[in-house]
Formats: sequence, structure tokens, C-alpha cells
Amino acid sequence: MRAGRGRAFAGLALVASVAPAADAPAPDPGVRNAHAMFYDGGARRVMLVAGADASSVRDDTWTWDGRRWERAAGTDLAPRTFPAATWDGARRQGVLFGGRRVLFGREGERGTFLADTWLRSGAGWQRVPVAGPTPRAEAAMAFDERRRVAVLFGGYNDEGRRVNRLDDTWEWDGRAWRRLEVRGPSPRNGATMVYDSGRRRVLLVGGGVGGPPSGETWEWDGSAWERVASGPGRFNSAGAFDVPRRTLVRFGGRDGRTAVADTWLFRRGSWSPLAGPGPAARNHSAAAFDAGRKRTVLFGGHDGTQVFGDTWEFDGARWLLRADRPPEARVPNEH
Repeated sequence: MRAGRGRAFAGLALVASVAPAADAPAPDPGVRNAHAMFYDGGARRVMLVAGADASSVRDDTWTWDGRRWERAAGTDLAPRTFPAATWDGARRQGVLFGGRRVLFGREGERGTFLADTWLRSGAGWQRVPVAGPTPRAEAAMAFDERRRVAVLFGGYNDEGRRVNRLDDTWEWDGRAWRRLEVRGPSPRNGATMVYDSGRRRVLLVGGGVGGPPSGETWEWDGSAWERVASGPGRFNSAGAFDVPRRTLVRFGGRDGRTAVADTWLFRRGSWSPLAGPGPAARNHSAAAFDAGRKRTVLFGGHDGTQVFGDTWEFDGARWLLRADRPPEARVPNEH
């Protein structure tokens, strides 16, 4: 792995192979990193999509009901890491865009970025043949409930083996993508994005910007971006918006040097740390707010050495370990 990219992407725990379908159903997602999560308001379950285990890229979808993981029925999507995904509450369907087929591995696949759009409404994932954002991974996405559109920002791709961070803003209305010609956050990947239902704004936090990670917090109201606060610099954190407590919950990520294990809460316009035990340090994990059970659910991630498969929930005051699985040693990157 080249030194410059290592500072930005911190050694994703995977190699190039795509896992074949298993003969027997697995009891849970196993260990996983670089996946996406969102709350499916129709099924009333948290959904986990794609990502990678300790050695292979995945294409599967799993649901969490507060007690156990279950493999979701229906059509899987194409294997990928770092997709952007959210729940479209207006049309009651999951929306997923892009990602990357691999990060390191065989020469012919190493630079494969994706620009496809997928929808899920109970019968599995279906690809939608529409034009939209350019190929990218680590974009941020959230559903704007007030305006009934999914908002996507940034991400990165490669141009001639050079990291190309993006700063474009797009919206999906259920049928088509539209690019918004606006200025806002600087180009970045690995940011956290949620919808603040109290202020009725989309929030974007942190991200990798080519040096130390950003600590900026931005708001999007549908017409303009506004910087509203600053906090600790992080990229590839897991985040979710706790609706009844009107709080953005952000865990872990990287501080520019190493994976961290801190929890930060954003409410009433400012950031504050949460004391107390919780998940081990990690990045490339994912989180979603379970609206039915009023818990933030966090799963997986990696710390550069091992890949996690534990399930945690945050009840607004503390982290609770809900399902444990021993971590697995990651397969070293080939390049």
C-alpha cells in the first residue's frame, strides 16, 4: 500500500476476491467492515448491506430486530464496499448508490468504482437504469424527510492512481438524480451524514480532506450549505440521528493517526464527549437509528489488525453489547 493513500484510507480489511454464495445460511453477518446500514421503516428492522469480511467483498443484506441477525430474503445487489445508502420514507424503499468493487487486489479490479443506483422495497434489491453521480466510494447520504429527497455529497475515486476527492451535492427524488450547483464543504470522503428531524436539516460531519481529518459540521437546507459548528476531526466514523433525543450520535473512526473509540454527541448546536465504556476502537463500521426501539445500532468495523462482528446499541446514555462475536485477523492487503 502506498504511504500517501495509507494516511487517508487506513488499510481496508479485504482482498480482491468476491465470496461465492454459501450452501447453508449463515447465522449472522460474521465480521464485516466498509458496509452500509439504515433503518427500514417498512420491515421495522435495521438493514446491513454489502461491505467486506476479513478476506472478501460481500453482496448480502441482513436485518437486525433487536435480538438477532437474519439474512434478508430477495435479490442481492452486486458485491461492493463503501456504498452510500439510506431509507426513503416517502416512497418506503431503501436507496443505495455506488461504492467500490475492491480496494486492493488484482490489477484489473483495483480501481473499479461504481455509479449504479439500487432500490429495495421488500422483494430484494433492483438496479435502476438511471444516470447520476460519477463513480465513487465513501460518499455520504441521508434522506431529507421535509423535502422528500435523498441527499448525496462527496466521496472519492481515482484518476490515474491519484485520489480524487469530490465536493458535489446531488438529490434523488425517487425517479432521477439532480445535481445542485451550490458551494459548500470542501472535497471529502468518509464523512458522516444524517437528517436532523428537529431542525429539519441534513447534517454532514467530518471526513477525509487530504490532511488531518475535518472537524467541521455543516447543514444543508435544500438551497445552501452552512457551516454551523466544529468538533474533533474524524473520518470514517459511524453515525446516526437519535430522533426522540434530537441528538447526532457519532462513534469511532480515525483521527488521522489511528482508530479511536470515543463517542461524541451533537445537540443544540455543539459537540460533547460521552464518558463510559463502549465498543473497541475501530473505523469502517456503520450505524443506524432503530426508530421502533429508539436505539442506535452499531455493527462491525476494523482497527487495522482485526475485523469486528459485534453488535452494540446506544440507548441515549450508554452503550450495550447485544451480540458478541470474536474478531478475525484481517487478510493483509496485496498492494
